[in-house]
Amino acid sequence: MFRAMVVFLASALLSACGGSSDTGKLAFSAVQNGALLVDVRTAEEFATGHLPGAINIPHGEIVQGLAALDVAPSADIVLYCRSGNRSGMATASLTGAGFTKAVNAGAYSALKPVWDLGG
Repeated sequence: MFRAMVVFLASALLSACGGSSDTGKLAFSAVQNGALLVDVRTAEEFATGHLPGAINIPHGEIVQGLAALDVAPSADIVLYCRSGNRSGMATASLTGAGFTKAVNAGAYSALKPVWDLGG
């Protein structure tokens, strides 16, 4: 119950923050607590660098990609991209498809220093 509350609060705060270092810390914490980390950039962008543990599903394929991986609609999912725009679109697509805990963590460049420091 406590873990669910922490993840819920992190999700709410991530949705409200939009790219600050606090958002990065919340995203890192959510991933450390089991959230799926998804880079929604292109495969080419992903190949140039990505956050440790991230999987790559381009934003336009996010619903089908998670379905192919059998990810439950209730799963905790943290999404990011280059600027936060595509991860925002992916979050909206997932919400429309019934995913209840998908959050936009924003830009890779803002998240990378947090991951480099270990949270």
